[in-house]
Amino acid sequence: MRNDLNEIIKERLENRCLWRSYLKWRLTHKNLSNLAKKEFYKDKLFLGLIIKLYFLPYNLFKYFIYVSEKHKLDMINKEIEILNKFQIDKNDTKLLNGEKK
Repeated sequence: MRNDLNEIIKERLENRCLWRSYLKWRLTHKNLSNLAKKEFYKDKLFLGLIIKLYFLPYNLFKYFIYVSEKHKLDMINKEIEILNKFQIDKNDTKLLNGEKK
């Protein structure tokens, strides 16, 4: 039973590490896009204001998705931390982030 549990934990840990890297990649690209948008509208204040007001519902929706993804990333980081406490390989050495230390 213990070996099965270790395999399940290891598989779950690998899955969570993949999801963490994907969410970090996605949030990085969103941050870069927002930075570029701010720079573009820096000189065009009036146009930027009109576009922000026009797309307010859509931008709010995108913001809530962004906050939700950050929350998922925090949850995954906590889950990885908890799984690392349980994950022990054959030599009884603790694994960090799915990799041997």
